[in-house]
Amino acid sequence: MQLYFAYGSNLDQEQMADRCPTARFYKFAVLPQNKLIFTGYSKVRLGSVASVIPDPQKYVEGVLYEVGDSDLESLDKYEGVPTSYTRTQVQVITDEGHPTQAWVYVKSEVTPPSPPSEGYYSLIYKHYARYGFNRSHLEEAKK
Repeated sequence: MQLYFAYGSNLDQEQMADRCPTARFYKFAVLPQNKLIFTGYSKVRLGSVASVIPDPQKYVEGVLYEVGDSDLESLDKYEGVPTSYTRTQVQVITDEGHPTQAWVYVKSEVTPPSPPSEGYYSLIYKHYARYGFNRSHLEEAKK
């Protein structure tokens, strides 16, 4: 099993169960020195989508899932690797303070930030609230 760091719509465990039936919630974590943005355009989401970009003053909160190879293959398809997103290894910090390697999906091409659809944003916002994440980071990304 490997670890995958989710920060966008894959915070939704039901969505993850549909996409990756063998994936299991592992821990909460943060991706340091990065910030959340909404960029590009998704025909499925009808607006921009979440990604992360380096920012030494920020961090992105998310969920770590344990995933198998078949889950990663499935996620690669859903995330549109390599055209829409790139899967890369990063170091996250678990809620217990331990540095841990995990996979993350980052937009392949970052365009100027643009607004996400209300439905997509609401899905992510709901899980930020559910997990007690800092919603101001999400609100800032929407602006």
